[in-house]
Amino acid sequence: MKWLIDYPPYKIITVLILIIIGVSIKQLEPLIFLLVYGQLMLALCRVPLAFLWRRLRFVIPFVAFSLLFFTLYENRLPVSAGLFTISLYGLEKAAIYSARLLFTMQMLTLLFYRMAMPEFFQALVRLRVPGIFIELILFTLRFTDVLREEAARMLQALRSRGMKRRSLISWTSYAVLSRLLGGLLLRSLARSERIYMGMMSRGYRGIPPQLELSPPEAADRAASAVWLAPVLAIGLYDAIGRW
Repeated sequence: MKWLIDYPPYKIITVLILIIIGVSIKQLEPLIFLLVYGQLMLALCRVPLAFLWRRLRFVIPFVAFSLLFFTLYENRLPVSAGLFTISLYGLEKAAIYSARLLFTMQMLTLLFYRMAMPEFFQALVRLRVPGIFIELILFTLRFTDVLREEAARMLQALRSRGMKRRSLISWTSYAVLSRLLGGLLLRSLARSERIYMGMMSRGYRGIPPQLELSPPEAADRAASAVWLAPVLAIGLYDAIGRW
């Protein structure tokens, strides 16, 4: 059986529905089943663990912060743990938020596995997403590296003029970095204006690029139903449990 959805519009809609259901669940037990389901789908679609880890490593600090913050901030169901008093209610709350975040990352990993960026943007065009949002995403992805390189050059110029890294509690460093940030924003504005004028001179009128996508197959619709059915059942179980 085919597990991976190849038609980008179906894939985007399916993953969006899965994420909406996942973040709306308010009990921990269904979320644990969702995480197991998400990992099972990743295995069935043969997503490499390295591909998943490149995304999960960015959310692990948020998971650790939520576990630390809620267990110490909440005061319901306190339990003494040595020098600290932790809250079992806060621990459960942090686990719920963390499980939602991890499930969302699992689904986004499935979404972008074996989907090229041009296919993703063309699928957004097919789904009637306003062109201004598509263009904003395109420019953000395109010029993130440009901004990073510009910031690296400005930092190198400051070091060549004698700037040294001091402690974190240093008002001089804050003042220098704030001027660096302001200069970076001004340079970005000037560069964006030059890029915009250049694009307008080449015929750009704010219309996203049009590409051809392969037509959907019956296997894509079947795979979409297979992806949705377990999560819909878990969401229904969570809703009935709350009643």
